[in-house]
Amino acid sequence: MSQNNPAILFFVPEWPALDSSILHAQVLSVASFLSQQGFVCQFAGAETSPARAQEAAAAIATHYNVRAVVRPVLAPQAGAWDFWCASRRVFEYMCSEVADARITHVYARSFIGSMWARRLARKINAVSIFDVRGLVGLEKQLQAGPSIKSRLLSYLELHEACKADRLGTVSTNLKEYLSCKTGREDTTVIPSCFNEKSFYFDPAARNELRNTFGLNEHSILLCYSGGTYAWQRIGDLILVFKKVCLADQRCKALFLTNNQGEVADLLRDAAFPSDQAIVAGCSHKEVHRYLSAADLGFIMRHDTTVNNVASPVKVAEYLACGLPVMLTRGIGDYSDLLPGEGVGMLLDEGADMAMQILNFVHTNNLMSLRANITRFAKGRLTMSANLQHYRSLYAAR
Repeated sequence: MSQNNPAILFFVPEWPALDSSILHAQVLSVASFLSQQGFVCQFAGAETSPARAQEAAAAIATHYNVRAVVRPVLAPQAGAWDFWCASRRVFEYMCSEVADARITHVYARSFIGSMWARRLARKINAVSIFDVRGLVGLEKQLQAGPSIKSRLLSYLELHEACKADRLGTVSTNLKEYLSCKTGREDTTVIPSCFNEKSFYFDPAARNELRNTFGLNEHSILLCYSGGTYAWQRIGDLILVFKKVCLADQRCKALFLTNNQGEVADLLRDAAFPSDQAIVAGCSHKEVHRYLSAADLGFIMRHDTTVNNVASPVKVAEYLACGLPVMLTRGIGDYSDLLPGEGVGMLLDEGADMAMQILNFVHTNNLMSLRANITRFAKGRLTMSANLQHYRSLYAAR
């Protein structure tokens, strides 16, 4: 295999191959893109039944043009032990499957997957890649407090970060964190990228949906896209949106979420003006249409280590559709980068955030900003824009 044509096995048995949104957005989309650039990409994953495994392999080949081996070894309600077992069983199968496949790199997306991907890479004399997307141990600690489990997860994650041949991360902050903990400097930073074919400004959808929502050319649509986990601070966002909407009747708030009932209850409890709130849900392939209809995108996080090293793909999706991003301090590289590039605003939580948002709206032509924002997104947060980083990560030994 020549240096310019690496052969990558994406080894990700931890999530159901048929319908895991993370797997499809962050792994298979990348494999498909790299295939188009001349890389040889294969996928090894797991499912919960033979029928689902067969369907997943066929779907991956059809939609991503990537050869897939999907084994029916994943438990329906999988936990960490089940992930480990599924990874081991897929590893055992792939040892013979790829013996003569001339694989040059084996990619893993979690430390559990990396434990087995690294063994497989060693067995076939390939390079092991561990794509560190966050800090699982600290995330567990943030959710439930310090515990033996959270400490064990952190230890295992850092152990794999030391053992893998190469590391990929999603932010410079995460690279620096891993360097401090492991001493490694050979980490490639590739942010969470958006798919250019799926996320873009759609003017026709903007007109259609704004008419549906009863908005006119002077209306300002604030948008939150995401879930309702505590760390997503949906309650805080609702209070800020409410204050903005009460201060300026042109403003309405769009909550794009799969948890519509829960958000509706939260809005009712907050006495949010019912004629200024829109709660909607859609498939992932329709998200860009709703973002195109909006004028500002919002993300709020607490200033913690977990968030300091993150690269939320939602930020890239907002920018891809031309939305200036209103965000709080400590969100990966973005809290400094976006305001510095003129494509977002850092909200000061020690002051009146609603007034800051209104000042931004009143002093900027949001439609004229859109072209600059989409240009920035395409230049920094697409797979194409990061092709050289992918080439570096998957270079020959």
